Amino acid sequence: MPDFKLGRFFKFSILIATVHSVAIFLCAKSQPIARHVQGKSEVILTDESNKTKIVDLRTNDIIQLDALICTGRGSRTEIHHKNIIYRLGSMSVASWEADQSIKLLDGSFLFCSSEDANVTISSNEGSAKFSGSGTIIFETTQNGGFKFIPIEARGTLQTSKGGIKEVRSGRMILVLGEPTYFGDAYDIDLMLMIKTSRLLNSFPDPLPSFGRISLAIYAQALKLKGKFNALIGDATTKDNLQMWKFDTPHDEKKNKGFINRLFRRK
Repeated sequence: MPDFKLGRFFKFSILIATVHSVAIFLCAKSQPIARHVQGKSEVILTDESNKTKIVDLRTNDIIQLDALICTGRGSRTEIHHKNIIYRLGSMSVASWEADQSIKLLDGSFLFCSSEDANVTISSNEGSAKFSGSGTIIFETTQNGGFKFIPIEARGTLQTSKGGIKEVRSGRMILVLGEPTYFGDAYDIDLMLMIKTSRLLNSFPDPLPSFGRISLAIYAQALKLKGKFNALIGDATTKDNLQMWKFDTPHDEKKNKGFINRLFRRK
């Protein structure tokens, strides 16, 4: 083969390889990817003939849109999709759909984005659209709705019947019903959340929003001074919410020490 033909052949081969690499990259960006799998997680796939197939989910697997992701007891999964980090908690079932829609059938997941995004979250009996950024935990309730728990966030939450609410860090909102409306809102203890939530503290890599979470905890501690008088449980019906009252307030000295450790003050 003459030299000039050989050169053209190599250039053509490099071009094909580059196009192929870009195509793979764009595919990975447009579909969810499992970046961390801890324990047992499975994917339930349904083909055009309505036949289902169950496969194990492994780290770096590309997840098909509309496939069901199921985590076992004590298992957790971190999924990246369009510059957003999602963490699926233990004993949870969820699917990622087109146009940044997530269906949470059971359990809980965490949303983390430093950029503004528009995400629709739906459960068995509830749907809401979040517009903004932040670190937010979603957890299903027995009445078919879900809890919207902004750890640190800015933006709005919108439902078909409840209108639009401004999101405030540490202010949990109940979402339920079809058509969907807002239930009551409660101030939750961010300090307690970061200490106890495995979605926040049981993954190998820290969230990129950790600094903002620390600031939200510090701001809440200054504002409310640790004066929380109840823990929020499940919503068993559309009218009932489980709550456990404290006999005494939290130990403020312990909270201040934990804040100092978050900021690593010396």
